[in-house]
This record gives sequence, C-alpha cells and structure tokens, in this order.
Amino acid sequence: MGQSHQGHGPKSLILIDLCLNHPAAIQYDWIAAWGRPLDLTRQPLYEAWPMCREILKNHDTSHAYTALAGMSYLPGQAEQLIHALNQTRQRRTTPAWMNPDPLTSRTDSAAAQPHDEPLRAKLRARLGIDA
Repeated sequence: MGQSHQGHGPKSLILIDLCLNHPAAIQYDWIAAWGRPLDLTRQPLYEAWPMCREILKNHDTSHAYTALAGMSYLPGQAEQLIHALNQTRQRRTTPAWMNPDPLTSRTDSAAAQPHDEPLRAKLRARLGIDA
C-alpha cells in the first residue's frame, strides 16, 4: 500500500519558501534536529513537511521560525529573561529581536493600491469566475 500524500498542501509551501529564501536557517535547524542536511531532491515533500513542522514548533531555538517571523536575530535565553525582567506596567518595550533586520528588510516597499473593482469584474468575466 502506497504512502498517503494528504496533508502536504499549501502549508508545505512554507518549507519550499524556507529553502528558497532562508536556506541557512532551515539547514541549520534541520541538521541540529535530524543529523543531516535537508535535500528535497532525495526526500519527498510529504515526508519533509511534518519534519519541518516539528522544527517550527520550537519558537525559542528555531532559526527557521525566526526567519519566518521576520525577526532580526534569535535571542538567547539570558537575553529573553533580561528583557522580561525589565518590563514594567508603565513601560513595555518591543524586544530588539522582534524588530526587522535593517540589512534584509525592505524599507522602500510601495503602499498597497486600492483594487479597481470594474477591472477585476472584467477579468473575472473573461476567466469565467463567478464571484
């Protein structure tokens, strides 16, 4: 009986995104967790995605989770503790690691443009999509 391929739909695209856009983060975590590098040419996606999901569950030590969350770096436990102890009711600050990395984040991204509804309706009609 063959392997079930259920459950590797759009969520497995997260793994592909990590491989394309954050290869160092996913490879570091993969080697730490599974003892060997990730190679999607040899390992089927339906096997790799559940393994990646296990890596992403550990928010405190996963470099891949940090990359997906847009954090600038992965804080150590001491840094997290110091930040938590410095929080008061009057003063709550965003931790430094939650700020985007200035070297890799885009600052020149254009503002979202409003949708042209008549043009969208025309396109839906041409494609035969009922809205």
